[in-house]
Amino acid sequence: MPLLRIGFRKRQKTAFLFFSVNLFFLGLSILLYSQEKSIPLKLATPLAIGRTDLLFSSIASVCEDDQLNFYVLDRLEHKVFKFSPQGRLLLTFGQKGQGPGDFLSPAEIVLTSKGELAVLEDLSYISLFKTDGTFIRRLDLNGRLGLGYIGPDRFYGWIWRPDDQQQVMVDGQNKILKSFHAVARDRFSTTLPDETGRLVMFNYSHEAYVPRLLFAHLGKLTAVGISDRYQIALLDESGGIVSTIKRPLKPQKINTREKDYLERELMDFAKAKGWPDRVSLELIKKIPQTKNQISAIRISRNYVFIFRFAMNKTDKSRSFFIDIFTRKGEFTGVAQLNDLPLFISERAMYFDRTDESGNVFLVRTEYSLPKFISKI
Repeated sequence: MPLLRIGFRKRQKTAFLFFSVNLFFLGLSILLYSQEKSIPLKLATPLAIGRTDLLFSSIASVCEDDQLNFYVLDRLEHKVFKFSPQGRLLLTFGQKGQGPGDFLSPAEIVLTSKGELAVLEDLSYISLFKTDGTFIRRLDLNGRLGLGYIGPDRFYGWIWRPDDQQQVMVDGQNKILKSFHAVARDRFSTTLPDETGRLVMFNYSHEAYVPRLLFAHLGKLTAVGISDRYQIALLDESGGIVSTIKRPLKPQKINTREKDYLERELMDFAKAKGWPDRVSLELIKKIPQTKNQISAIRISRNYVFIFRFAMNKTDKSRSFFIDIFTRKGEFTGVAQLNDLPLFISERAMYFDRTDESGNVFLVRTEYSLPKFISKI
């Protein structure tokens, strides 16, 4: 009996020590997190555009010009809407097609440093317009996907390689000038035989844990990164690296509740696609122990906003922690926001919304940051 008591007491002490150590590190993590310099981000009264008159079928991208007019790209309608700063519709241009000024798969719209509008498509094409909607020219970057604008003769895209998805920078002649990050195909894909023995590839990419290639642009600054690491290159218009944004933050672990949630999402997706059960089982094995670090990047005229992933994937009321940097890459502090904006200008944030009837509309909200934050 005494021997049993001693063993039990040792186990009690060991368990208590283990619990105390874990509690200490948890408290230390919370303390360090709470000690980050907090920046109050204030939002003004929102302006809703297209809610009552049902202007949009979808909202893919937004940008502003120097007169604070803003442009909304509707991917499904293959059209650009131009609005005054007060939200009055000024003009529209674009249609589905392959002729000059037409679009096939429009994804992004940006204002270039030359004051032109660039509409970038998922597949190959970049169309340039004056701000009155007049078509200027179109570039064909065949084989480049997810296109982005860097400078007058520098463009972003990604390509498929046998084993991965690769970020690249190309010129107007479609020559690859530089490569950045890559996502291994094995992170989101599995290959299994069907009932005839033929090998079939199944892809499933969840933003919480499968790395995504990140890109943002405004004015003469571009940001390029990958979501599983806190290292973002800031480029000038020639594609040269002018600064690198880094923070020594450890990836968050996927807890048991989140793992169950992610597995259910995956299985529901596979069921809706009619995939065999063994596909889900193979893809579930690819869920790692940690989440991605960065959800998105936004650039305004003064700042670079890094949106981190929410701490709890299952919490529907979660808010984003936003690391705010100057355009030189200097860290200023952390703010919070309940949603991810499509675009951030010097004065306003733009959000896409969907009402209870499924109608899509845009919300423009002016914002303010403290004056003590240093600018470029």
